[in-house]
Amino acid sequence: MKDYQAIPDYANELLVASSISIDHLLQRMKSIISLPVIITDPLYKVLFSSGMPMSLGCFPSFISEELHSSNDNNTRIFNIQIADEKFVGMAAPIIHMNTTFGFLFILGDETFDFNQYIKIVIFAASLCAIQMQKLEEINQEKVKYKVAFLFDLLYGNMKQREDIIENGNIWGWNFNNPHQTIVFSLMEHNHFSAAKQILNRIHGCIGKLLSDRGKIPITLIKQNQVIVIYPFQTIDGPVNNKDEVKEFSYSVINNIQSIYPEYKVVCGIGKAYSNPTELFRSFQEAKVAYDLGLLLNIEIPFFSELGLERIIYKHDLQDLKEYYETILGNLEKYDASNDGDLMVTLETFAANHFDITQTSKALFLHRNTLRYRLKRIEEILNIKLDDFNIKLDISAAFKIKQLHQL
Repeated sequence: MKDYQAIPDYANELLVASSISIDHLLQRMKSIISLPVIITDPLYKVLFSSGMPMSLGCFPSFISEELHSSNDNNTRIFNIQIADEKFVGMAAPIIHMNTTFGFLFILGDETFDFNQYIKIVIFAASLCAIQMQKLEEINQEKVKYKVAFLFDLLYGNMKQREDIIENGNIWGWNFNNPHQTIVFSLMEHNHFSAAKQILNRIHGCIGKLLSDRGKIPITLIKQNQVIVIYPFQTIDGPVNNKDEVKEFSYSVINNIQSIYPEYKVVCGIGKAYSNPTELFRSFQEAKVAYDLGLLLNIEIPFFSELGLERIIYKHDLQDLKEYYETILGNLEKYDASNDGDLMVTLETFAANHFDITQTSKALFLHRNTLRYRLKRIEEILNIKLDDFNIKLDISAAFKIKQLHQL
């Protein structure tokens, strides 16, 4: 007959400790077995520890070689190199409902017999799994609330400054200070799963870069975009702020493209606002800057640096088409009927600030040939190209053509 009373003495001690916290569980386990105890994630990054050697320092990924795996109890034995010291570690997987949260390790020297600790390690790992599942559920609820708050903030659903500041304080975000929105997006992706993985990598990269700069990340993944609400200490130095954001944006893009050279990461940057109730404007501006950056081939597009382009881009498309037809329609029809290229001539002339010398060089034309063409354009459109207002109209019309691909 089985002795159901033979419950190990350590079981109740660990159970009580685990009900308090994982840290208490590890401290109690360390006191029972007198060995360092460590919990890692599935990639062996240290999450919790008790009695860890001082030489671990900044908690590196320390696994170097797996020596043995037992199918009977699912524990594993590893060689571990920490600085100049060598250890042997026994690890049990921390699994709950088919989800592996990580591993529970105990450390000893190369001659240590771990067999006597298998049961306590497996038992402690099962207790950790229950607590880590609870932590995961709590974290998921926090993430849902955080995402909902950021959506409301970015879409202008929060009207009271005090409410935004109060909610931001929950995550350590200081919305008393000015912020600026940046949109990063992944281009040229064909597979959803791969894109999602890379977006998560971009998100993680952004979080690290912000943390390295002493900033608490305010970020959100939305479809194929990673949205960043970038914080400043003050709005008094727009030039310095711009340089800071530009350097940060380049760092994100270069970092990701060094890892995934086959993909392209692009961005758009809105204006900075002191009042957090206006951050939805910065988000909309960042999306416009992103779109215009693609159309105009600007690597780091700031909405504040886009002049006529941003007005044209946001204006009613039908009005823009009618304006374009009024200014350039006759010339476009003439080229179509006569297999001509006067539209190219005029567009190059406008792009070179209506300078004959620069335009003739750009088109590889003699100045007299260019003058003849310009005279013909004036006749077709019934205009004078030396008129300042005509120049503005032509420039605007070509901007409409470029931005709306007419």
